[in-house]
Amino acid sequence: MEALIQSLFVWALTLTAYPDPGSLPKISAISHDTLANSVCDSDYCTAVAYYDKDTETIFYDKRMALKTDHGARGFVLHEMVHFLQHQNGELDQPELDCETRIEIEREAYRVQQFFLKEHQQDTFQIDLAVAVLPSLCAEHQH
Repeated sequence: MEALIQSLFVWALTLTAYPDPGSLPKISAISHDTLANSVCDSDYCTAVAYYDKDTETIFYDKRMALKTDHGARGFVLHEMVHFLQHQNGELDQPELDCETRIEIEREAYRVQQFFLKEHQQDTFQIDLAVAVLPSLCAEHQH
């Protein structure tokens, strides 16, 4: 598993302009219920991974087959981009405005899309997520 994590980290470094921070994030498999309680406000939760900047840990749904599924790896790679963003001070502002949060997500999705395409994986869900990102700020303005 360590080699897989290092490999994904190389992807994250290569596909972003961030310098190598000299350390890897911690990676932890957790139950879907635990994950949903951490990131979702409703009973219906589609989240499968998230990065916790306080512990520098990427938590992912333990039901994902990280060792064999490129889609699952893409989600962890997405969160590694957030780790790199955090290491470079981009997540340290007390209150990020909506447009900044969207740019942070857009960068992570771009890396995830590239990775999936390189592994001949479908990117429809990621493309859709990127397409709806701008509408999130519109919702906050009403």
